[in-house]
Amino acid sequence: MAPRRAPLLAIAVIAAALGLATLDTAVERATFDPGGFALELLEWAGIVGALVAALAVLRALRRLRLDQAAMRDDLAQAVALGAGWREQHARALDDLAASIRRQFDAWELTPAEADIAGLMLKGVSLRDVARLRRTSEATIRQQAQGVYRKSGLAGRAELAAFFLESLFEGRAGPSDQR
Repeated sequence: MAPRRAPLLAIAVIAAALGLATLDTAVERATFDPGGFALELLEWAGIVGALVAALAVLRALRRLRLDQAAMRDDLAQAVALGAGWREQHARALDDLAASIRRQFDAWELTPAEADIAGLMLKGVSLRDVARLRRTSEATIRQQAQGVYRKSGLAGRAELAAFFLESLFEGRAGPSDQR
């Protein structure tokens, strides 16, 4: 709730409770009893306060649902844009994938090493690669070291840079054949 509305809402709750308690006391009792009136006031303040709180919760819930719907729409739009981009550039992506496979062949990577190198290029962690391949992380680390040794690259960053460099230069394949 907005900070400026809170005092006004509190005044409205107090006024409503006071009015309802006064009305209830006037209808039920012939004489005025301050203690009974105070209890009526507290009872009505609790009822009105609970109603106001329930309305505030419902309003917040509605706002959250609207935000959620907007996020779903944004996500759907992003997915559609991504699909459109992939469709538009399918040939280039296929050419890039083929170029990467040719480079893996030139480095004489085993099928397992090529698979691991491809997953590393996608940003998959070694722990997740191990989980995907249903093997130990130590085995994956050994195979990753084999990729680095055969390629002459120092690590994951150089592996990614090797292929990305040619994209930024506008060529379809790696800039050199290590």
